[in-house]
Amino acid sequence: MMRRMPRVSQEEDTPDPLKVVSSKYETPSTGLGKLSHTLRLDTVYLLFQEIRGHSVVEEKKVAILGDMRSACYVSLLHILPTSASITLLVLNWKGYYIGAELQGPVGQDGLRFLGLQFAAKMLELLAVASLSTILFALIRSLLIYDTLPFGAMTTGFEFNNISLLWSKEFFATCGAKTFSSSRIKILLVSTIVVFTILGATIGPSAAVASQPVLRNWPGGGTVFWLNATSQELWPSHLDGVGLPDLPCTSSQDASCIPPNYSLLSSEMLAFWPSPSSVSADGGTVPRLMPEKASISGRYSVHTLEARFIGPFVYHPYLTSATTPSAAIADALSQVARYWNNANTHQCGVGKTCFHYYNDITYTVNALQPLTFVRCSASDINATIQFPRLDQGIEKYPLVNYSSTTIGSQQWFDAVTSNGSNPGLSWVELPAADFGRASVGAAVGLPGTKTQTGEDGGQVVACTVDARWANATAAISFLGGPMIVSGTPNLWLGGTQYQLDATGLPLWPQVTIAPAWAESISSIVTDSSESVFTSLCNSIGRLGNISKAISPINAVEAVLAVMITDGLARTSSLATILGSLKGLDKGEWIYEFLPKDTVFGTGGSAFNYTYQQGDRSTKFESRTAVNGYGYGITAAPLLSTLVLFIYSLIATIYVVHSLCFAKMTSSSWRSITELVALAANSTPPSVLQNTGAGIATLGILKQPVKVGVVDNRLQMVFDDREDADEIKQNEYYG
Repeated sequence: MMRRMPRVSQEEDTPDPLKVVSSKYETPSTGLGKLSHTLRLDTVYLLFQEIRGHSVVEEKKVAILGDMRSACYVSLLHILPTSASITLLVLNWKGYYIGAELQGPVGQDGLRFLGLQFAAKMLELLAVASLSTILFALIRSLLIYDTLPFGAMTTGFEFNNISLLWSKEFFATCGAKTFSSSRIKILLVSTIVVFTILGATIGPSAAVASQPVLRNWPGGGTVFWLNATSQELWPSHLDGVGLPDLPCTSSQDASCIPPNYSLLSSEMLAFWPSPSSVSADGGTVPRLMPEKASISGRYSVHTLEARFIGPFVYHPYLTSATTPSAAIADALSQVARYWNNANTHQCGVGKTCFHYYNDITYTVNALQPLTFVRCSASDINATIQFPRLDQGIEKYPLVNYSSTTIGSQQWFDAVTSNGSNPGLSWVELPAADFGRASVGAAVGLPGTKTQTGEDGGQVVACTVDARWANATAAISFLGGPMIVSGTPNLWLGGTQYQLDATGLPLWPQVTIAPAWAESISSIVTDSSESVFTSLCNSIGRLGNISKAISPINAVEAVLAVMITDGLARTSSLATILGSLKGLDKGEWIYEFLPKDTVFGTGGSAFNYTYQQGDRSTKFESRTAVNGYGYGITAAPLLSTLVLFIYSLIATIYVVHSLCFAKMTSSSWRSITELVALAANSTPPSVLQNTGAGIATLGILKQPVKVGVVDNRLQMVFDDREDADEIKQNEYYG
C-alpha cells in the first residue's frame, strides 16, 4: 500500500525537473527504517530491502521530526556507551578486587586482556559516534534557527582529529562576529574544543579504565600501642648495661632467647672471602657474599641487612648494617596473624574479603637502628687515629687519639690474651675532636703485618656512627610468615648527613657509652669467649680474622652487625597494649579490614585508649594485597574523569531531547548529504573564486543557514533574504 503523502500546494503538483517522482516503492517510513536511520544503520536496512527485492527511490523527507518516538530512537545511540562509561566509573571509583588472575580459566589472562581491549575500542567508537550526534545536533540547530560560520559546518566530521583546534576553519569560527549572541558563540566554540579533546582522549581513557590494575591494594590494618615510650624504644643515649640480664650464657634465659650471634656467623660472616677460596678466576675478580641474615626474636624473625667494604662487587661508602627493632617486628608479626584470621573469616561467611592474591604485605612505619663503621690501622705503641665520619661522603679524616694505655704493647697483650685472639676496648670519642660519633672501638688484631712488614699485629681504631633511621618494617606472604624486613630509604647514599627543618640530624644519632657497648660483647659461651671474638673467628670459617682478605674491613663488618643487633634488642620485651575488641563476638575482625569500602585502611582492633601519662607509643599497621582490581590511582583517575565528562554531556543531551526539545533530525550528518545540499543550493555571490579552494578566513566567517527556497532546502548566505524557515514534520525536496 502506498504511504499517504502530506498535502502540498498546486505549485508542488506542477512537474519540477528537480523533483524525484516516487515509483512503486517509496522510501520506507516504518519504525524499523527510522530506527536504523537514527542509529546509523542505513546500510544494513538498505541491504535488507535489496534482499527482499524492494527498489527504494528518493522522495521528499522530513528535516525535523517533532515526535517523542524519534527522540527515543536517538537516545538509544547514547545509552550503551554511557552505561558502559558509568559502569567503569563505578568500578574504579568504588573499587573492585578480582584476585591473582582475571576471572575465568587459569593462565588465560592474555586473551582476557585482549578482549578488554576490543571492548574498550568498541566503547571508543560508540562514544565518538555519540559525541558526533550531539555536535551535529548543535550545528543543525544553528543552521536551521540561527546562523553558523561557513567554516564550522564540517566540524562534526573533524572533531575527533586534534588538528581541528589549529585549523583555519576553527580560527574562522572563533573570529566570526555574525553570531546572534556571544552566548551562542561561546557555546559553539567551547563545545568544539571539549568534544575535540574528548575525541582524542576517550579511546585511551576507555582502554586504561577498562583494564584491571595489578598492584598492591590497601587492605586494612589497625592502630596499636606498645607499652614503652619512644625514648625507651629509641633512646638517644645508651648508658650502662642496656640489655636485661646481661651477660648471657648458653643457658639461654628469657632475656636472650635465642642468641643471634651464631646466626650472624653462619648466615653472613662465614662467607667472607679467604685466600684459600678456590675459584676459576684465582681471586682476581671481585667477590660476593650474603648481605642478609635472620635474627630471631620472641615472636618473629627480623632480617639484618648489611653492605661491607672489601673485595666485593658492591662497594658502599661506609660499612653499614640495619634491621627492624625486635619489639616492632614482634608486634607486626602478631598483627599480621590477626589480619589473616580476620580475612579468612570474612571469606568463609561470604562477605567482602581478599580471597585470591599474589602476595600480602603487612607494614608499619617506625625507627630502626642503622650503624656505620670505618676503621684505620696503626702499629702497636704508635699513636692511634680514629676516622671522623661527620664531614660528608668520602671525607673521613684521621684524628689522633690521646691515650697512655690504649695502643700500647701492654694493652695489646691484655685484650688479645697475649696474641691468641682478637679483642677490643670501647672508648668515648670527644665531640670536639671527632664530631658526631657514637662510640669508638680500639681493636687488637694479632697476626697481621705491621707497617714494617712484621707479623706482630696491629691496633685498629674504629669509629661507630649509630642512628635511628625512618624505615618501613614489612612482612610478606611470599617472604614467609613472621619474617620482618625493611631498610631506610637511601641508607647507603649519605642521608645520615642531612638535617631536618630544625637543624637537627634527619636520622637521630645514638650516643653509646663504652659500658653499654661492652655489655653486648659480653661472654655468651661456656668457653668464656666474647661475642666480638666469636664473630671475628667466624670470618671466612678461618678461625682467625687475621688470615682473611682485607682483615681491617672484616673488623668493620663484625662491629657493624654486632652493634646493630644490640640496638635492635632495645626494649625488646615491649608488647601490644589491650586485648582484641569483642573477642567473643568478633568485633575485632571488622577493625582489621577496610570499613564500608573495598580498599582502604582499617580501624583500631585493640581495647586500649591512651591516657595522659601512659608509657606507650602509637603505631599503625597497614596491609596491602597484591592482585588485579579496579580502583583509583593516577592513570585510572584521569581516565575516569574523561569518561565522566562524556557521560555527563551525553546524559544532559538525552534528558534535553526527551524532556524539552522532543524533536530530532538526522539530516546532513554525512559528507555526501552535505555535498548534496550544496549541489541543490543556488550558488551565492560570496563564494566566488572558491571552486579550487578557500584561501581567506573571510569566506569561512560568512554566516550560513539552511532554509526553504524554491520549495527545496538550500544553503542560504546573507546575500539572500527570500528563504523560509524549516518547519517540523514538513516534507522537503
